[in-house]
Amino acid sequence: MCPSSLETAGKDKDLATIIGLYVLEELTLGQAAERLEISRFEMREILHEGGVELRLGPKDIDDASSEIDVALNLE
Repeated sequence: MCPSSLETAGKDKDLATIIGLYVLEELTLGQAAERLEISRFEMREILHEGGVELRLGPKDIDDASSEIDVALNLE
């Protein structure tokens, strides 16, 4: 395998892992996007294209707090 193929395979594995964590409600949309270093809008599109149901809005105060922390750390 050439280096670029290895990079692509690694990125695909990371994406699959992060989508899995999102589906299992271990990550919010913002956290998933942050881990992939993409925007929340790009993450929404990836999930939508993959047929993953979006969970929009925090489900409780802890989720709201986590979303605020992620938003405050965006550059």
